Formats: sequence, C-alpha cells, structure tokens
Amino acid sequence: MSCFEKCFHILILCVGIGLFTNVASADLFKTNLGISNWSGDTTLKGFKNEDTEKFQNYSREEMIAYEKKNDIKLFSVVENETRYGKTAFFVQAPSEGCYNRQAQDCERKNSEQMKRVEAHYSSFRGGEYWFTVSIKFDDWALNSYPMIITQFHSDVPQYLPMVLLRINNSNGLILEHLSANKFQLVEGGSEECASGAADVLTENKMYCPKLYDVYQILKPSEIEKDVWYDFVYNLNFNKDAEKEYIKVWLNGGLVVNNEGSGKALWWPTMPGIQEEENRITFDFGIYGTKKDNAFHSAYFDEVNKSKECEKLKLERLGYSCNDLITQKQTTKPSWHDTPDL
Repeated sequence: MSCFEKCFHILILCVGIGLFTNVASADLFKTNLGISNWSGDTTLKGFKNEDTEKFQNYSREEMIAYEKKNDIKLFSVVENETRYGKTAFFVQAPSEGCYNRQAQDCERKNSEQMKRVEAHYSSFRGGEYWFTVSIKFDDWALNSYPMIITQFHSDVPQYLPMVLLRINNSNGLILEHLSANKFQLVEGGSEECASGAADVLTENKMYCPKLYDVYQILKPSEIEKDVWYDFVYNLNFNKDAEKEYIKVWLNGGLVVNNEGSGKALWWPTMPGIQEEENRITFDFGIYGTKKDNAFHSAYFDEVNKSKECEKLKLERLGYSCNDLITQKQTTKPSWHDTPDL
C-alpha cells in the first residue's frame, strides 16, 4: 500500500468516526464509518441477521456536547488495541458532568446520578441466540460501586434487565440473573423498580425482581487490566421457563450453566404491557453510578450475534463450538440477592 493510500484510509477512518457521533441515524456498520472496503475486520459489521438490526449509541446529542466541551471521545473506533481484526471500540466514562439523557440518568427521581456510554441494537423477539463480546479493562478503578459492562434488557421501560455482567472491588466480576424468579409486585410502584424510566409514572413501576441469582465469574484478585476476556453467551428466551437457560463461557471455559433449573429468563408480559413491547436488546459499554467519582475506560471487540454457534466462527479466537457445547457441568448461583425497595 502506498503512502498516499495509507493516509487516505486514515483520513476516511477519522471522518467516519466523526459521522458516527454526529449523524442522527448513526450506527456501527462499517459502511457508515467509511471503512467498508477493509477486509478481515469483524468489529464494525454490526449484527447482520436482519436488515433492521443496527448498533446505536444512547444519548447522541448529550455525548456530542460533552465531547466538544471536554475534548474527549467517549465512544470511538481504534486500531491500536484489538482482539481480532483491524479495529475495536474504545469506551471512556468520566464521572464529571452529564452526557446521558438528563431525566433518565442524570437527574432521576430517586436522586441517583448515573453515567452511561453504551451501544445497543434493534430489539429482537425470543428464541435461542449466541453472542460474543471481548473486553479489555484499561483505566479501570475497582471501586465499591459496581459498573455494568453488558446487559440483556427489555424494551419495556419499567422492566429491569434480565441478565447483566457487573464488576466491583468486593464481588469481582459477577453475572446477575434478575429475572430468575420473575416479578414481585410492589403496590403503588417504586422508583427503585425502574428509576431510569423517566416517562413512566411511579405508580406503574410495580414490577421488581424477586430474589435473583448471582454467579461469580472472577474474584477481585483475579481481574487484570490489559488482558482480553472473551465471553460467549448462549441464551434461550422462551415463554416456558422450563426450556429457558443461560450459558456463559469465559476464555473457552464454561462458567455459568443453569440449563434444566426451571429458572425464568424472558420477563412475562404483564397486564397493561403490549406484547410487541416485550422485546430484548443487548447492550455493551460502561454504565453505573457516579458515586465513586471514578474514571473508567475499556476496549470492546468481537461483538457478534447469531442463531447458531457455528456462524460466530469462533475459530478465529482460538475456540470451537464443539469444545464449548460438550462442556456440560451445571452451575449453581454463588448467592442470591434482591433489590432494595
């Protein structure tokens, strides 16, 4: 490649990143980033199962304003740190100022102040799905308040996430299964059930998780910076809880498997909720409270989704679907927890 061609590609990448943060319908497809001709890259292609599925950021306008004022790029594309291919996502989450949706995250009715630099994609209905995401912690303070780095959420605003990956200094890296025991109904509603649903009346925030399951993935002493952690998720969302399950592999080893437990996964469609609303999204990035006043940054790569494990082409990361699937040991929760109401 000539010097001119290299400079041209660098220019296109920079322009593409600018488009990513400034276009109203901005998504993370390679075509929108201006690098669609780059071969061998699997980060920026987005989820291709349906034409409607696109990665998008939350709080686009707020993020742009914050980035300009503070000379920082909150969600960007980088070439220097990748798990595989030519690019990865770099996410930074300061605790100063507000770059989220004001009412939903910055000024909640319960006085919480949150920071959110996440990407998500168009929601999907139930069924069996496979996901991959690789994460490397960069400038990351392990503090008492946990940060969420992936979550499977509902499109119903007054529903909490079903499953999330969370990290802090007391529990380490944990998987929380909030929908395991379905809902407890809170008479009169509670902001703690869905504090981020700003457009929902408190009286309608009545669906809180019951006792939920917590699995420890890594102890605090085992978490390292500048190391890639490869996650593979296999989840079956089904209205029959007996058929639902969660399986998670970390760096090729099965760390969570509740198949056959009868634990619920997909939230039920409750009275007053439209069936078409009850869809599922996958979010990745950095999301949590500002109470620690800490700065967090991390790299995310190889974010993919498929109906079948083989289509994820895990061989490029050094794994095989056959090796993963043959690991059968079931996992019991490390402990149970319940939200403070």
